[in-house]
Amino acid sequence: MLTIYEFHAGELKPRSGKSAGKAPITDEAVWLDLLDPTPEEESKVEKALKLNVPTREEQQEIEASSRLYQEDGALFMTASVITQSEQAETKMTPVTFILAGNRLVTVRYAEPRAFAIYAARCNRAEPDLRSGVNVLIGLIETIVDRLADFIERIQADVDVLSHAVFDIKGGAATRQRRFDVVLKSIGREGEMSSKARESAHSLGRLLTFFAYAAQERKVGKALQSRIRTATRDVNSLTDQVSFLSSKIIFLLDATLGMINIQQADIIKIFSVAAVVFLPPTLIASIYGMNFRHMPELDWWFSYPLALGLMVLAAVLPYLYFKRKGWL
Repeated sequence: MLTIYEFHAGELKPRSGKSAGKAPITDEAVWLDLLDPTPEEESKVEKALKLNVPTREEQQEIEASSRLYQEDGALFMTASVITQSEQAETKMTPVTFILAGNRLVTVRYAEPRAFAIYAARCNRAEPDLRSGVNVLIGLIETIVDRLADFIERIQADVDVLSHAVFDIKGGAATRQRRFDVVLKSIGREGEMSSKARESAHSLGRLLTFFAYAAQERKVGKALQSRIRTATRDVNSLTDQVSFLSSKIIFLLDATLGMINIQQADIIKIFSVAAVVFLPPTLIASIYGMNFRHMPELDWWFSYPLALGLMVLAAVLPYLYFKRKGWL
C-alpha cells in the first residue's frame, strides 16, 4: 500500500488506497510510505523520484554497504525495527529510509507501531513538515522512543524473574516446577534483549551515517543537534540492553545453580535415608536367617528385642547426623 503525505496549510495530509495509487506524485508530496508495496506502486515511486527502491531481499542483507549508501544523490538507510512489541512473540523487520532531495520514502513489510504514532502526531510535534529530513528525524526519534519502552518492559520482567529465582517458597516439588517456568521465561527475555540490542545497534549505525550525510549537506544546526541527541539516546539504550543481557545470563547461571542445589539436596536425603535404614536392615537380615540353632529363638522377648534394636539402630544415626548439621 502506498500512502502519500502532502504538505498543505502547514500540515501533512495523507492520501492512501486507490486515490494514492492513481494520482500523480505532486511537488507537495513530502513523505511516501510504501507498506508491503505492489510492483506497480514501486514502479510509480521509482519513476517519479528516479531511483531504485530496494527489494525485500536487499533489505535483509546484513553488510553495512548494502544497508547504508548513497546513489544518484539519494541516501539509502536500512535499520532493523522491532514490531509487535506488545505481543508475546516480538519480531524484527527491516525498514528502509530513502532521502531523495526534499522527499522521504519509507519501505517496509510490517507495521511497527512507531509509524502510526508519528503519523498521528507529526503535525503537532514537527515545526517544519515541508522537508523530508524533518520527517525522517521525527520518525527515528519515535522509533527510538518505542525501543526505549520495549527495553523498559524487558527490565521490569527481568526484575520479576530475579525475585522468582532468589525468593522462592514452598516445597521441593513446587520449587522445581517454578524453576521450569523461570528457565523458559529467562530464555524468552534473553531472546527479546537480543532483538532489542540488534535494533539499537542498527539504529546507531544509521544515525552515524545520517550525521555525516547531514554535515555534507549542511543541514541546519537544529536538525544536526536532534541527530546527535538521538545518537546519544541510542547509545544509552545499547548500554542498558547490554547490562540487561549480562543480568539475564547471571539469572540463567543462578537458576541452573539452584537446580543443582535442589538435586544435591534430594540425593543427600536419599543417601541419609539409606544410611539410617542400613543398621535395621542388617539386624532384620541376621534374624531372618534360617539356621536351626539360634539362641534368641527360644527367648520370649526376642521379637520385642529385635524390634527395639532396629528402632534404636535407626534413631541413633539420625540423631548423630542432626547434631552434625548434615540434615
